[in-house]
Amino acid sequence: MTGRNFVAALFNQARQEFLQGAYQQALATVDRASACEGETPDALILRASIHEHLGAHLEAARCYEAAMAARPDMRRTLGLRAVSHYFEAGETRQALDLLISLDRLFPRNIDIVHSICSLYREAGDYSRALPFALTLAEIGKSFDNWMNAGMVLIGLDRLEDAMPLVAAAFGARPEDRLVLTEYFWCALGLCDFPLAEDLQARLEAAYATDGEKLDIRETVFRSLQWSGDEAYHVLSAINTARQRVGAFAARRPYRPKPNRRLRIGYLSSDFHEHATLALFAGVLEAHDRSQFEVFGICHTRTKDRNGPLNCFNVFPDGKPVPTFPGNTLRDRFLNAVDHFVDILDLDDDAAARTIAALDLDILIDLKGFTHNNRLGIFCRRPAPIQVTYLGFPGSVAGVGIDYAITDATVTPPSAQAFYAEKLFTLPHSYQANDDKRLVVERDGPRSRFGLPDEGIVFCSFNQPVKIRGAVFRTWMDVLKAVPGSVLWLIDMPAMAKANLGRAASLAGVQPERLIFAPKLPLDQHLQRLCHADLALDTGPYNGHTTTADALWAAVPVVTWKGTSFAGRVSQSLLQAVGLPQLVAEDLQGFGRLAAELAQDGNRLSHLRQHLIAARKTAPLFDTARFTRDFEATLKAIAADAALQSS
Repeated sequence: MTGRNFVAALFNQARQEFLQGAYQQALATVDRASACEGETPDALILRASIHEHLGAHLEAARCYEAAMAARPDMRRTLGLRAVSHYFEAGETRQALDLLISLDRLFPRNIDIVHSICSLYREAGDYSRALPFALTLAEIGKSFDNWMNAGMVLIGLDRLEDAMPLVAAAFGARPEDRLVLTEYFWCALGLCDFPLAEDLQARLEAAYATDGEKLDIRETVFRSLQWSGDEAYHVLSAINTARQRVGAFAARRPYRPKPNRRLRIGYLSSDFHEHATLALFAGVLEAHDRSQFEVFGICHTRTKDRNGPLNCFNVFPDGKPVPTFPGNTLRDRFLNAVDHFVDILDLDDDAAARTIAALDLDILIDLKGFTHNNRLGIFCRRPAPIQVTYLGFPGSVAGVGIDYAITDATVTPPSAQAFYAEKLFTLPHSYQANDDKRLVVERDGPRSRFGLPDEGIVFCSFNQPVKIRGAVFRTWMDVLKAVPGSVLWLIDMPAMAKANLGRAASLAGVQPERLIFAPKLPLDQHLQRLCHADLALDTGPYNGHTTTADALWAAVPVVTWKGTSFAGRVSQSLLQAVGLPQLVAEDLQGFGRLAAELAQDGNRLSHLRQHLIAARKTAPLFDTARFTRDFEATLKAIAADAALQSS
């Protein structure tokens, strides 16, 4: 038998052994054949198939990938097989690299584009997923394609682009809980009230059939926007933690260190021009450094940081740290903290080790279940006392946080059963405010903001997802009761504006009475905001920073009593500024109160003067007073933790 015939016989033997399930024997026979003639494409493919059946995914992937160059006619098929085995082997990076190579060779191939989009989406890298999602939106033909692309677009807040995709997916599988949830979110964010109300009814009906364990497919942050049910919120929080974060470590004992300042670490990605820092910068600056040592633990995205670290100071520990001479919020943060700790490029394990080495007494999370949180760090318990504050209006359950700092209005006794954390309440509002913000007053005609010079200007600068159908209809009742009035809203996607215009028409209000304001930096926004006459709140998720902004700009805010933390914030702020009379019992009472106030010029003027004076007198805007109260609460938390550890 010639050498070539001998090799061919070996390959035939190997194929027969493979077909008979003798995989190890077949692999040995292929090895003998390859030793004679080298690795041919057929040998690589057979070897890959054998590894595939043996469950040796990484070896199978490598063989399929190696065969691609030698069999260009099978490159796409072999490449996709290699990708699937890289996935099975847990080699996601290699799978993605190969898919991107395949995309260059086979552009706009549905399977390849779908896989790349899915990989980036599952990694949370929506910006890299975007071009593939947009392509998939054009060429996709299946439920999975539509949902994959739609969820990326939703994650990037491109709801107008996502809406037709999730609508198509819902049409294909209306019983699917995930598509129902995503479609509902689009309808909420685009103010499509009839659709949102229909989908909410479907979702609540589906939950009613679930029994004790609800099939929740939304994050708890989303649930706050449409539901005022605190029992549902805590279930959603636990579910979010389980899906996004995982298990958390046992609580560590706390042993106070005598003759040492309390070491407090604040952890956030919002140390830049963000609502959280706009509220909290003054507290960081006002901390009593004789009693507290402050660490700013930062994972702010690079694009949100201002300038290089090029100026340095030396703290008592002898380490050089950056100082920033500017007046941006980030500059103020960097100058206010005693120690700047950058964890942006660290994974949760490395970040937790870095934080543990700081030997903190208390680690405070300022994010909760909001976008770009690092709750996985808290699961590793790098500090003996872990606290949630400000960033999330509800329980941050399931991640190893021990305490929450709130107030008695947002978390009354009836709410405490729905919190995993032990609650410590501040004496006034839980919300910090910065008394260094720009002091604004009316000057010049308001027509330069697109407003009529005559008539009442109502405003609500909340995001469109907070505007529920029943609330908007009440707003329209108020406009009808106050002739010549207009409603000033923040700018929003064209589809949302069109939906609001239609809803206004159905309610008997001309759409032209809705005026949309472009988004502006905070100081410029405050300068125009003071030209409004009365702010109308949202629910079940109130204005939070938006309510504080209006009150600082001397614009009275009308709200009603809510049923959850997120729906009680405006009440808390109004009480802390001395205006509890602006809190109605319910939505119907809210509408009546707003209409009455708008038609009583003397009362409006009195309220405005009260708020102007409140900038210097009210607890809400007394940053030094708030900081002392906040520090007393931190000391009380530390004492409680020490007592529990004794």
